[in-house]
Amino acid sequence: FILQPGQRHKLSNCTEIICEGDNKIKVLQQTCKPVKEITCANKYPPILVPDENYCCYHYECQCVCSGWGDPHYITFDGTYYTFLENCTYVLVKQIVPKYDNFRVYIDNYYCDSKDGLSCPKSIIIYYKSAKVVLTRELMNGVMTNVMYFNKKIVQPGFKKDGIYFSTLGINMIVEIPEIGATITFSGLIFSVKLPYSKFGNNTEGQCGTCTNNKADECRLPSGKIISSCPQMAHHWLVGNNTSCHGVPPPSHVTTPPPRPQCKVPELCKIILSKVFAECHDVIPPEPFFKGCVFDGCRITVESMQCSSLEMYATECASRGVCIDWRGKTNNTCPYNCPANMEYKPCGSINPATCEQSSVDHPGYGVTEGCFCPEGTTLLSEHSSICVSECSCREPNGVYREPGEKWTTNCQECVCDRHTLRVQCTKHVCSMPQQKTCYEPGYVPVQVQIPEDPCCTRTECYCNTSLCPEATHQCLEGQEIITVTQPGKCCPTFECSPCETCTCSESSYSSLQQVAVKCQPVICDTYCPMGYKYAVEPGKCCGTCKAVACIVITEDNTTHVLKIGEYWHQPGNNCTAYTCEKHNGQFITVVVKKTCPYFNPDDCEPNTIKLSDDGCCRECSTGCKKHNTTTVIKHRGCVSPAPVEMTYCEGSCDAYSRYSQEANMMEHKCSCCQEVQTSIRKVTLRCSDGTHLDHSYTYVDQCSCVGAECIPQDTVNQQQQTGN
Repeated sequence: FILQPGQRHKLSNCTEIICEGDNKIKVLQQTCKPVKEITCANKYPPILVPDENYCCYHYECQCVCSGWGDPHYITFDGTYYTFLENCTYVLVKQIVPKYDNFRVYIDNYYCDSKDGLSCPKSIIIYYKSAKVVLTRELMNGVMTNVMYFNKKIVQPGFKKDGIYFSTLGINMIVEIPEIGATITFSGLIFSVKLPYSKFGNNTEGQCGTCTNNKADECRLPSGKIISSCPQMAHHWLVGNNTSCHGVPPPSHVTTPPPRPQCKVPELCKIILSKVFAECHDVIPPEPFFKGCVFDGCRITVESMQCSSLEMYATECASRGVCIDWRGKTNNTCPYNCPANMEYKPCGSINPATCEQSSVDHPGYGVTEGCFCPEGTTLLSEHSSICVSECSCREPNGVYREPGEKWTTNCQECVCDRHTLRVQCTKHVCSMPQQKTCYEPGYVPVQVQIPEDPCCTRTECYCNTSLCPEATHQCLEGQEIITVTQPGKCCPTFECSPCETCTCSESSYSSLQQVAVKCQPVICDTYCPMGYKYAVEPGKCCGTCKAVACIVITEDNTTHVLKIGEYWHQPGNNCTAYTCEKHNGQFITVVVKKTCPYFNPDDCEPNTIKLSDDGCCRECSTGCKKHNTTTVIKHRGCVSPAPVEMTYCEGSCDAYSRYSQEANMMEHKCSCCQEVQTSIRKVTLRCSDGTHLDHSYTYVDQCSCVGAECIPQDTVNQQQQTGN
């Protein structure tokens, strides 16, 4: 960067340079005074804040006013008092208006009309032109936190005119970052937090003056300081509602007496017990104990005492001391969470969420409330939905960002920001235009729209198979000509003479004239082997049509095969040719046989022969005896060990052939069977422990034995007789 003489440039919060001219600069380093420790009258720990240049720091006290119960107040500077009136009162207003008429009111109601005790009903906040109300109302039979902005109900996350709405546990929270204000309300408990740098020495109302001095805390609207804050509180009535108690302010403030012989309630003893011991040195427990006893001895509803314990625990948490107290109340002060969340007495005040832009709440960082279980994350700051992943996941495993939209399987899908679930709806197509196909041969077809693939439109497509057949008849010596016109699907047919015409100059005149000469078409009727000339109606000449298969061998010889006929090339019995017809086409099929491995040494002498088709060599297996072993079973008894048995197997000389001399079929039959046997015995073992002697036939020798052959006509005759 370039500086002109006299110009300044800030290098850091505490360092600045000045251009003096002649290419010289001067470095100005701000020196900070040592940070001085201070003590806050309200017992809150001081906070370290920067100056306007964010270079030097100093300590400031926090201006915190809170109230609870019926109701008990702790002012900005830590003064405790009880105020028992209904109507609307000023909690905080500026003595000298600086920040857009900012002020906070409290609207009380009689929560125990019999004893005249009051409780906070709502908190009213004014800033600029906005009016904010935090209250609790009966909705669907349940008392519910409700937040209003200019008389309209708003939800957590709403922000307008510099005002932010949120919730944390059971608390409604309003934040105004421009002035550093934070106001919370949960029904029985409220708090107002303001920065001392903006509001120090400039507040008045029931919350006091925020001067870090308890002596001037009870300030009247006139500016006069009195010693009784309960007396002071009556003077801050809003408006002129004469029906409210306290108008005019009573000269002496009285409170309803406690019940006779009222003992200290057991719940209140918890405040002074070891449960809160860690916080006793940080925040004196006496105001909260007094408030608890006050409520317990005047209001029969035991749960009213819970507000004192809750307020004390909240104040302890704001100073970094965690107190787990609800489990010690015998379920008198429960804290119920949704089924998918769990209660924690000291969870993070800024729990992790799936939202990138979550606003951090100021404070020490712990609060009681409902939190997501370990391994899950809060969907958003203002929801009670816990998710394992901060994105949507499709069934196929693809992750989608919240709010992302896409189309799959003709479904319009979106990753719902509020539930992190994939929501899909069917893709909607525009209404298609009706289209009718009038021309012959055209049919309506649904085609995909390129710019919208999930939708279709109707278009007319040509299907020539639907065109009418040619029925045009031509005279002899004419042929049918097919004419296809542009834009038409089906052709038209015309007759044309079977002539070949040429255009040439005339040779009969001296003038240059042209003439057309035509000659009849001479058809070539020759067809090669396997083809036959066929005349086609409507055409001048016929064509050669295949009627058989053609086989051309390696020596270029041609052989014609009819359908179903087999042919072997001479000298090659392992390759056969046949002819088949498929879809009007004649196809030559070659069948090649592969011979199995053959070892002549495996055959007995003089038993090598060709297979029946004359392709492969094989052994002629003669009739002979074979051995085997098996376990004999008979009448439930078995042989104790496998027994050797024999059988006959093998081929014998047999044939059936035609004899020209006898003019009939000649037959020769022989069977491979036993010619010599013997009887052998074996002892079988039975299941009952007895033994059985058993005899079986053992084949000693096998041979081919002649047999009678039955002629086929005799077999047929016997079958017919049997039928």
